Amino acid sequence: MKHYEVEILDAKTKDKLCFLDKVEPNATIGEIKSMFHKSHPQWYPARQSIRLDPKGKSLKDEDVLQHLPVGTTATFYFRDLGAQISWVTVFLTEYTGPLVIYLMFYFRVPFIYASKYDFTTSKHWVVHLACMCHSFHYVKRLLETLFVHRFSHGTMPLRNIFKNCTYYWGFAAWMAYYINHPLYTPPIYGEQQIRLALIIFLVKIFLVVLWTLKNS
Repeated sequence: MKHYEVEILDAKTKDKLCFLDKVEPNATIGEIKSMFHKSHPQWYPARQSIRLDPKGKSLKDEDVLQHLPVGTTATFYFRDLGAQISWVTVFLTEYTGPLVIYLMFYFRVPFIYASKYDFTTSKHWVVHLACMCHSFHYVKRLLETLFVHRFSHGTMPLRNIFKNCTYYWGFAAWMAYYINHPLYTPPIYGEQQIRLALIIFLVKIFLVVLWTLKNS
């Protein structure tokens, strides 16, 4: 069985970073990443982008060496993707934030509204309904993340979590502030508007659950 020689160059500088001798032809890119990691511990496999061309697309971890358009001396190009974080951690962080933040406004913890409103509750039933719907939505998402979803990529750049959390957490705080405000007043069209919104919410949840079960 013939073996391959694999050299890995820096995609930007073209400097040689690693040379692997006697690589099995059925070795995958994921296995080559692990070999490369032994030479450069600072670049763990999830942080590596291995390519056939410096400006090309990243090869998949499951790609097999002998099936790639390379000779017995294969040249790959490496690009550092930066610090990575798992998608599960990202979604758990994104969804836990809005759940906790909304409940802080709902229970009117100190330093949010005037001190005389600390830990008071709204007299409007729609405020409590909104809290139940919001909490249900994010609890459902957390459970889906833990037990249903399968992610095609194991990780994402760490810097993206700050952008994503700013959106989810910020929007939850903005929405919760007004809905749970002591001076909040119900919708102008009263119970008809509330019931219509609740029906739309329940129908959406039902359709999402069906789609999730179908594609899980």
